[in-house]
Amino acid sequence: MELDVIKYFLTQGPFAVLFVWLLFRSEKRNENRESEYRNEVSELRDEMKKEREEWREERTVWTETLSKFSEKYDVVIDELRDIKNKIGGGH
Repeated sequence: MELDVIKYFLTQGPFAVLFVWLLFRSEKRNENRESEYRNEVSELRDEMKKEREEWREERTVWTETLSKFSEKYDVVIDELRDIKNKIGGGH
């Protein structure tokens, strides 16, 4: 198809041929650029997905740690109440 278009524009003069050549050339460059952008976006998406998973894992660890701390805190509070009651300061 490109060859047919070029042959047609050859009859129209050198500027028409130059125009068509530049048009095809810019289209080809745009296709290449678009392909590179899509690859880059895909790589960034994969990287973000990986980081999101790492954050989820880290959040899980923090949640477990806070849960354990909360349990220990409750034990300490209960022990302090028992001591307070034994000393006679309880209500």
